[in-house]
Amino acid sequence: MAGKFKMSDGTQGMLRGQAPPADAFQAADPSMPPRRSQYDTEHERMAIRPQKTHANSTGFTSQVAGLAADGIMEQAITDKLTSTMQQGIEDGWTARIEEEATEQRVSGEEIDRMADNAKVDDDDLEALRARRRNQMKEAQEKRLKYQALGHGSYDEIEEEAFLKTVTASPRAVVHFYHNMFEKCKVMDMHLSKCARYFFGTRFVKLNAEKAPFFVEKLKIKTLPCVVVFNDGVAIGRQVGFEGLPGEEFETVQLAWRIKEWKGLEEDFGPEDDIAWR
Repeated sequence: MAGKFKMSDGTQGMLRGQAPPADAFQAADPSMPPRRSQYDTEHERMAIRPQKTHANSTGFTSQVAGLAADGIMEQAITDKLTSTMQQGIEDGWTARIEEEATEQRVSGEEIDRMADNAKVDDDDLEALRARRRNQMKEAQEKRLKYQALGHGSYDEIEEEAFLKTVTASPRAVVHFYHNMFEKCKVMDMHLSKCARYFFGTRFVKLNAEKAPFFVEKLKIKTLPCVVVFNDGVAIGRQVGFEGLPGEEFETVQLAWRIKEWKGLEEDFGPEDDIAWR
């Protein structure tokens, strides 16, 4: 068996290059003495990467290790930059939210009070009026955008329109219902009121029997089931009448539960006497 193979001498095959290197000086002129390290110049003594781990090494392993180290370092730098950029984006977004939250809304009554105050500078008063105009303009543009998305009404959608509906609006409430369930009809009545009053949220209903895909994905087992979405992400759900004071609950009590899941942008209290439209 051993006769079929022979030991490589380092000059051929997959191990070529591992034979002791020939002295270049003696190859050029056989009369020259053998090369000795003590005759190396300072530059020649400088280590260059990849270094050989032993005299007969080609340096291949060290070279691969060097490339791997370079790749790891480059990936670490990329990951760090990505993390830093992401943190910067999150910090900027947080700062924007905080700025918007702390920005004082200017009312018409406040402007009138300042106009009656003789000590108020005309430039300050005009700045307040300009700020008030901008706020009214932004509010109108926002309302038109919501109106175009169907806010203000309680509509039935098909399964094909589900994803578009819950991702187009910043807040959406979807009622999965069954035609034969009386509790679903009660929920419809309350959600219809909410849709007309809470204009910042899109309210829709979806027949659970005709939406098997999303019923399965959302693991809906009990009807009625009202799912609250923020930017397309389900963050809360009202299953049946759980958490509500009996079957004859008030609309504001259901609305407050939706509010707790950040499904409504309007401010109100759980015991407010709201004039439903």
